[in-house]
Parts: sequence; structure tokens; C-alpha cells
Amino acid sequence: METNHTENTKSLNFNEKKTISLYSIGVNLLLSLIKISGGIVSGSAALTADGVHSLSDLAASLSVYVGIIISNKKSELFPHGLYKVENLVALVSAFAIFFAGYEIAKDVLFGEATPITNLSVALIVIGLTVAITYLYSRWERKKAIELNSPSLLADAEHIKTDFYTALVVLVGVLGQYFGYPIIEKIAVVIVVYFIFHSGFEILKEAIKVLLDASLDHESIEEIRTILEEEPQIKEINAITGRNAGSFQFVQLDLKLGTDSLQEAHQIAHTVEDKIKKKMPFVEKVVIHYQ
Repeated sequence: METNHTENTKSLNFNEKKTISLYSIGVNLLLSLIKISGGIVSGSAALTADGVHSLSDLAASLSVYVGIIISNKKSELFPHGLYKVENLVALVSAFAIFFAGYEIAKDVLFGEATPITNLSVALIVIGLTVAITYLYSRWERKKAIELNSPSLLADAEHIKTDFYTALVVLVGVLGQYFGYPIIEKIAVVIVVYFIFHSGFEILKEAIKVLLDASLDHESIEEIRTILEEEPQIKEINAITGRNAGSFQFVQLDLKLGTDSLQEAHQIAHTVEDKIKKKMPFVEKVVIHYQ
């Protein structure tokens, strides 16, 4: 029964992640079309360039989708699963975020200013971009946390860079229109800092998982609480584990209050079931007992 519950959780998790990644593809396609069209009509080279940049975001969202599909595959060569493909995608997304920040800085700080021929169209397009990227990145981040998905979390941060970019374009358009182009350069320095910060956080978490860093403190303490509720567990020698994609693998070293092998095996089975029920992203619990 517990196995079926776990498999159902994994199936629902996978299907929802796949659906959200498809939404991201659609959002980035819509943004690129809106920006390029608006840039051409308004005469804003910055807006057109930002639309082209959104096409690269579209490629990144496609890679997230492919990564989620691959991470759910089973392979004899990878008996512990391909879950870390999600972390690899997050790692790639971090570098894509760094590149986006570099491109924004290069275009604004060293590019040439272009006159705006239709301010109202430019403002409407930028307003739509700000609203879409802000609302969608917040929603995707919320879902990524719920699903414990590193690739979706990285994708949400990547889309949030479009929100920052749109603000820079807005400041630049208004600054150029009113004769103060220096305002855009000041804004971009601030925005690029936040972009690089979010990229670094994603990079750090991806590397930690790929190098099999231990579980986070909160997860270990939650497991400890479950173990301390079991009267047959006399001593907790060690709680260790690792992350892989959305899932966690736990290892326990326990001292049990029984000499019966059969009873010890039943206690271990009960503990595993309780941990998986309380922590649905735990894929496997290995228990060593004495």
C-alpha cells in the first residue's frame, strides 16, 4: 500500500512538473512575439533585442521540459534513478541567468541609444511584459517549492530576469524620451546585481546536490522528530541523506530496543512508512540497526 502511495505521488509530481514546464514554453514564446512586434512598431531597438533574448529563454524552458522527461526515465545503468538531471538543468539555467545579466549590461552600458517613435506602444508592451513575468515567475516559484523541483525553481528565476529586464527597458525608454539616457545605465547596474545574485544561489544549490551534500537541517530535524516518537528506538546514532532532483534518499543508523531480528525488521519498516508519509519527497530510506 505504501509503495502504491509513493508511486502515485511520484506520478502526480512528474505530470504536474511536465505541465508547468509546458506553460513556461508558452509564456516565453508569447513574450518574444509581444516584444519583437512592439519593438518594431515603437522603434525601440532595446525592446526588439529583449524579444530576441526571450527566444533564448524559450530554448532554456525547452531544456527544462526535456530534463524533467529524462529525470523520470528508468535505466539499468542508473539504479538510483536519473533524478539529478533536474539539478543539471538547474546548473545550466544558472549560467543562462549569468549570460542574461551580461547581455543586459553590455547592451545598455555600451550600446547606442535609439529614438522612440511610438512611446505609447512601447509602454503598453513593457507593461504587459512586467505583469506577465512578475505574476508567472511568482506562481512558478510557488509550484516549484511545492513540488520540490530544482529545475522549475531555476526556470522561475530565469523568467524573473525578464521582469528585471523589462524594468530596465522601461527606465531606458522613458529616460531617452525625456532626454536623460544616464538613468538607464544606473538602473541596469542595480538590476544586474540582483540577476547575478539569483543565478549564484541556483548554481550553489545545484552544485551541492550534484556533489551529494547532506540533507538540509530542516529535513534532518523532521526525521529526528519522527524517530523520537518511536518507543522502540533507544538511540539515534546518525541521520544522513542526499537530494536528487525532487527526491530525497535517507540513511539511518539506529539502536533498537529488541534482540528479535523479525521485530527489528518490522520496526524499520514502520519507521520507513512514517517518514515517507510525513515527507512525500523521500524516495528511499535505508536503515542500519543494532
